[in-house]
Amino acid sequence: MGDNNPIEFNQRVFEIDGVRGFALLGILMMNIMSFAGPDIDDSFTGTRSEIYTGFWNELSLFFINTFVTTNFYTMFSFLFGLGFFIFLSRAETKTQHTAALFLRRLGLLLVFGLMHGILLWYGDILWTYAIAGLFLLIFYKFKPKINLIIAAVILIGGSVLVILSTALVYISAKYSSAAGLESEGFVFSLNMTETILNGTYLDIAAMNAAILGLSASGAIFVIPNVLAMFLIGLYAGQKGVFQNLTAHTDLLKKAAVIGIGAGLPVKIFTGYLTTYQGDDMVYVQLAQLSSTLGGPLMSIGYIAAFTLILLKVPKLLKLLQPAGQMALTNYIGQTVIMLLIFYVFGLFNSVNAVWFIPIVLAVFIVQLILSHIWMKFFNYGPLEWIWRTFTYLKIMPIKKR
Repeated sequence: MGDNNPIEFNQRVFEIDGVRGFALLGILMMNIMSFAGPDIDDSFTGTRSEIYTGFWNELSLFFINTFVTTNFYTMFSFLFGLGFFIFLSRAETKTQHTAALFLRRLGLLLVFGLMHGILLWYGDILWTYAIAGLFLLIFYKFKPKINLIIAAVILIGGSVLVILSTALVYISAKYSSAAGLESEGFVFSLNMTETILNGTYLDIAAMNAAILGLSASGAIFVIPNVLAMFLIGLYAGQKGVFQNLTAHTDLLKKAAVIGIGAGLPVKIFTGYLTTYQGDDMVYVQLAQLSSTLGGPLMSIGYIAAFTLILLKVPKLLKLLQPAGQMALTNYIGQTVIMLLIFYVFGLFNSVNAVWFIPIVLAVFIVQLILSHIWMKFFNYGPLEWIWRTFTYLKIMPIKKR
């Protein structure tokens, strides 16, 4: 058997695919705020577009900011770390070149991310995963407890930094006010609405590249949170939680109660600040606790609770599993669908936020249907097939026999 033969997934953990399918729904619900309007441009200019204002629009955003935002990209981060362990542990039984396999896998993920972020939509997360994923090769050999401790230190340290930086912003604002200094703030406009509705494709790609560059400059603050969730997912893989779910139901119940119980108050608080206090720099800074504390806790709670639900409701697992199995294709596919709706059809900055949740549900149902049809005839999603073929340097049989 050759060194680069693919790993057989005859023992595929379908519950992981089910959770991944659920995470896709949350990712789209989080991202639609930026697909539909100039959310990021508003954050630069200190203004707020009409589609985000008004009682019902703000209530919809409060729901999303509380129950969705930061909860689901951290969930995907956990699943990435878990998937990394499964991939590498199975690869070790087939070949000695596990690092080369994983580096090729990360390399193509980085290419996917940059192409997605520049050619389609600036909000890509894949390139961040690819860079943070490099550290997993180091932590893979660490003991599970050490990985969990490192993850906790990163998240707690990040939360402390958020609180300290909030205090500094508050003191600075008080000093400026007492000294009679007027701060104009950092005003930088991308003219997103004009570019998207009236610009050329090259104008949009240039805008995407500019935002991606700004994101890269701030990656030092994002990558630690992503890495922490990677390590928690790696820990779950090392402890065999998902390889034997029935033996870990008590652990899942505790994780669900603690994660949601501790995370929800934080997310309600930060969701309120993000939605209703977005013009106050002190509150904007404090709301970053959503990324370092609230989101990670909620994502762990969601994963544990939803896994228990999937164990009890096999029909729900059967519904979501195909979408989760081709999650990369569906993630990019969400962008294509959203760009058609808001860019091509000219609805950018004209659909009120109150419609975001119904639109997301409709699009996700379409993706579920398409995923079931595709996976009925094929072994992998189209992008998963490319990813897998490049990883093993071998053409994979995509059609089911």
